[in-house]
Amino acid sequence: MFPSRAFEDAIRNEIRSAVNDRPVPRAAWEPEVDSLVMVRVVLRIEEEFALNLPDDVMPAGGFSSVDHCVATVMQTCRELWKVNQPATEEV
Repeated sequence: MFPSRAFEDAIRNEIRSAVNDRPVPRAAWEPEVDSLVMVRVVLRIEEEFALNLPDDVMPAGGFSSVDHCVATVMQTCRELWKVNQPATEEV
């Protein structure tokens, strides 16, 4: 079973940490979740859950909202999780 809560918590926590670590506040025209934040999210997912996320997990220009980012990354993780789970035999 896909641990959706653990994935969502990790993604949101990493975004929150990245935003807090920013040396200067984000300008109004910048995406809420930019490529630098996404690098941190991807590294956290890959390290914590041993999933290799594809390069196209982030659209050009970033994400305009945290919720959109979380939904997109969660969907990718869910698909990869399903593919990487060993097949089980029913007896």
